[in-house]
Amino acid sequence: MKILFLILGLVNADGTLELIKIPITHGIKHISCNKAFENHTKWKENPNYTENSGEIWGFYTHKDKPIALHICSEKGIDGE
Repeated sequence: MKILFLILGLVNADGTLELIKIPITHGIKHISCNKAFENHTKWKENPNYTENSGEIWGFYTHKDKPIALHICSEKGIDGE
């Protein structure tokens, strides 16, 4: 059986990164890394953003923590 792992780098309050690994098994043949990311994250607009402010427009979060990076990895063998 194949498993897709969505790996997120979450930004903690002290600025350090916390890596979490989310296993995805349901519908693995029909899901992409981007779709897995969309399913497990939320977009938040930055309330401090204004044009030419130097602030970012918004960011993705997971469990209310900003996401700094994401990557996917597959494990397993086809046909298992």
